[in-house]
Amino acid sequence: MDRYGHAKDGGVQALWKLHVERNKFQQSYMEQWNACEGLDGLLTPTTPFATVEHGLFKHVGYTGVYNILDYSCLSFPCGVHVDAAVDVPAVNETELSTVDGIVQREYNPSVVHGQPVSLQLVGRKLEEEKVVMMGEVILEALKGTTAVNGSV
Repeated sequence: MDRYGHAKDGGVQALWKLHVERNKFQQSYMEQWNACEGLDGLLTPTTPFATVEHGLFKHVGYTGVYNILDYSCLSFPCGVHVDAAVDVPAVNETELSTVDGIVQREYNPSVVHGQPVSLQLVGRKLEEEKVVMMGEVILEALKGTTAVNGSV
């Protein structure tokens, strides 16, 4: 995440240009969401991997887009935990990107054993209360369930 700490000052005009681009991006997503009648939220993974060692998080591909869209989001542990015996590093896996390669090389199941796997619930802009209520329903539904790896 080091690269996020080195943003350059591009000036006010450049900032407003970025705002216009962001607004067009948000409009495009809103139109797609509106085309899906009855869609209240999206339940997605928070990351494409179980979890990472503290301080090594580098992948915002599953969450960053919702920050740009300014959507209401809630991340929560889903009841599954990393199991070092099951969640072993991939072997002979093709790297999808430079970041993917780094994430794969840094994954150490013995360090993150027992850590929770998270999901995120995504709702529309300014619907934070609705997302929290939907999250409560999901968490209630997960109570008492047992995951494949035996965690609750």
